[in-house]
Amino acid sequence: MSSHRLEAGFEHLREAFAEVIREVVEFPRGMLVTILDTKLTANTAHARITLSVFPETMKDEAVRILRGAEQDIKEELVTRIRLRRMPRIHYAFDDTEAEAAEIEQALNELERKGEL
Repeated sequence: MSSHRLEAGFEHLREAFAEVIREVVEFPRGMLVTILDTKLTANTAHARITLSVFPETMKDEAVRILRGAEQDIKEELVTRIRLRRMPRIHYAFDDTEAEAAEIEQALNELERKGEL
């Protein structure tokens, strides 16, 4: 499979997964979960879904909720995408925002001390 077709498949999976969690999963008020990226193994046995959760302190709660709704998510995905088999879903987090905040805080501290 070409790289372009593979990336298109990842994008299709990401869009379908985002639609499904929007329609099937109910997160607590004040929690925002965004699907940033998806990767699927060549044999479609595993899918990695990269999430962003706000506030970050609710990551564990978001995964607990997603795992609790996993059967409903898979049933809905089956109706939206064609795969040889439904993959086992693994969740990962994008910590870019947290890392950027830490760097900004460190730079501000250095500037406050006059070291920058």
